[in-house]
Amino acid sequence: MEQYDKRGTCDKGVARRFLEETQDRNREAAYAELCTADYLEHDPSMPRKTVGLAEATQVYRELIAAFGLRHTAESLIAEGDLASARFTVRGRHTGEYQGNPPSGRSFEATGQITLRFDEGKIAETWINWDLPGALEQLRPGPGEADTPSIGRERP
Repeated sequence: MEQYDKRGTCDKGVARRFLEETQDRNREAAYAELCTADYLEHDPSMPRKTVGLAEATQVYRELIAAFGLRHTAESLIAEGDLASARFTVRGRHTGEYQGNPPSGRSFEATGQITLRFDEGKIAETWINWDLPGALEQLRPGPGEADTPSIGRERP
C-alpha cells in the first residue's frame, strides 16, 4: 500500500493508477477510491472547463462508452503534493458520442496531466490532451463514406 505524510505528499503509484484507470482499467472506480470528495478537474476539452467529482465521473463514463479509452503513462514525475505525467490515450469509436453514431475508427493522442494531492488522495487535476487531433482521426479519409460531423460544428 502507498504511504503518505499528512502534508499532502503524493505517491507516483497512485497517480499512475488514476491515469491508467486502475488495475481493471476503470477510472470510474478510481475517481471514487482515489479522489477527495471535493475533487476538481480542469480540462479545456470538457463541456465545462472545471467540474467536480460527480460531473468528471459522468463525462468519463460517456467517453468510455463511446471510445473504450486506454491511457498509458509515458513519463511521470512527483514532488511534494504534485505529480505530473505525459500520457498517450487510445480509443476506438464504438458508441454514440455527442449525437454521432459509432464510426469504428481508432485514434491515438497525447496529453499531459498534473495532479495535486491532499492527505494521500487526488484533490485536483489539470488535464490537457489533443482532443481535436483525436477527433480528426475519426473523420473519414479520402474515398471513405462520411459519418456525421465528429468534431465539427453542426449547422
